[in-house]
Amino acid sequence: MPVKKNTKKKSDIKSAKKVIPIKRASKTVKESSSSKKLSVKFRREMQKILNDMRKNLLEDINNTMKTESNHLKFDVGDFYDNASSDRERELSLSLSQRDRQKLNQIEDALKRLEAKTYGQCLMCKDLISEDRLKVMPFTVYCVACLEEEEASNSN
Repeated sequence: MPVKKNTKKKSDIKSAKKVIPIKRASKTVKESSSSKKLSVKFRREMQKILNDMRKNLLEDINNTMKTESNHLKFDVGDFYDNASSDRERELSLSLSQRDRQKLNQIEDALKRLEAKTYGQCLMCKDLISEDRLKVMPFTVYCVACLEEEEASNSN
């Protein structure tokens, strides 16, 4: 049986060695920003800001409670004085309720910092911008999701 010689030409071999690079799709804006993490320096800065906010808020709540307790001790007067005093107390209690809600939001943000999920939008899981976090350190939504949430709540 006759032995076949290799009939391939050098040009065929060269063309076989060429590898055509495959172009990969570029990341979308969401993908690239969600893979980005907040810097350690920024996280520490936000932790300090949140702790300061928490401390100030606790002092405000404590002062409100002291004021209310003093009003209850010395609450003497006629009907109109009592009505005015009741209105002031209601206003003070509603403000302290808002303070408590804000305190819960701050404490939740501190927990997210510990869990390393701080700055991640709860809806889309995208990274919330540092500028937004500086303005509202305890926010849980990026601007786009907040607008979407507000639009759905208004309907």
